[in-house]
Amino acid sequence: MKFDNLIGSLLFAGTLIGAGILGLPYALSKSGFLGGTVIFCLGAFFSYLTAMYIVQLVYMESSEVSLYTIFRRYLGRSTSYLALAGMLISSYGAMIAYPIAIGEMMHSLLNVPYWLGAGLFIALIAFLLTLKAGSSNRINALVTIFLVVLLVWVMLRATPAITIENYLFFKPSRILDAWGIVVFAFAGHLVIPSVIYGIKAKQRQGALVITSGFWVVATLYFFFFVVSLGIMGEEVTSVATLGLSKHLSPALSIVGQLFAMLAILTSSYGIGISLKLTFEDKLKLNPSYAIPLIIVPVILFSLYLSAEGGEAFSTVLNFAGGIGSALYVGLIPAIIVLKLSKIHRFPLGQKGAIAAFLFFGLAIVYTVFF
Repeated sequence: MKFDNLIGSLLFAGTLIGAGILGLPYALSKSGFLGGTVIFCLGAFFSYLTAMYIVQLVYMESSEVSLYTIFRRYLGRSTSYLALAGMLISSYGAMIAYPIAIGEMMHSLLNVPYWLGAGLFIALIAFLLTLKAGSSNRINALVTIFLVVLLVWVMLRATPAITIENYLFFKPSRILDAWGIVVFAFAGHLVIPSVIYGIKAKQRQGALVITSGFWVVATLYFFFFVVSLGIMGEEVTSVATLGLSKHLSPALSIVGQLFAMLAILTSSYGIGISLKLTFEDKLKLNPSYAIPLIIVPVILFSLYLSAEGGEAFSTVLNFAGGIGSALYVGLIPAIIVLKLSKIHRFPLGQKGAIAAFLFFGLAIVYTVFF
């Protein structure tokens, strides 16, 4: 793989590594190893399928455009607003979940009051959003490599603490409880156009870049779930690294929390920038209003949910993924492919698009009603 393509894969992988990986073990563990593996594999497969849909749609464009513009071209302005709503729900869900996780970690590790840890994190993000975003692809790629190395080191060192009996319980009724968080964890589709335009590769290479980044992260996700479940069993915490820290050496605990905080910080900054650009470019709002529109709802929801503790973290991620991410990651691309499948060839054809439509559509229904 060419160097620029490798950078592209790392950028896409870095977009995926965020709060999702911290919340996945808790959600997947509710049904046990077998149940968690089933819903994880389904979510990974359909998220990858729709990622390939978006790759092909990007290469069908004659100029550089955003994912929202692609949706609007094929579905019209009114339906594209539904996709925009999905992006905003997913993004705000992540931005609300991050301070909750940081507040829990600061309270658990340093006995800092929840509101203080969450408040300091929100203040930091607000400050970073006031800075001018520059071209930093290589820096972001290096950060991704650093995060992956930290996570792999923690998992390898933690492996001796695994207890086989922790994999033996099975609760089939809880399998679907992880649906929304699994979808959220794989929701990196928004950056696919910018990654492809950045590497300026032909379609086959572009698809390889997204594929390699996706499955590297999916592998990390799965093994982090396996290690977390093997060590904590039915007592996996909503922020997995917090629970692991109680079973590991102080050094491993520190590295695990460092990984969690860096993953949250980099992901929240990226999402914050995306929201800011959405308000300024797509909704044509005054730049001075953009940051308050991001920060104020985050503060209000974080305060409202603070009484629920760690449970709020997984609850927010579940709604963000099961409604917001499922809309723009899965349902909208599947509808477009169903519309175009008679004149263009897509992976798995019309049957694949129908299956993806059902998977993500049912995820929305389950999240809303159950």
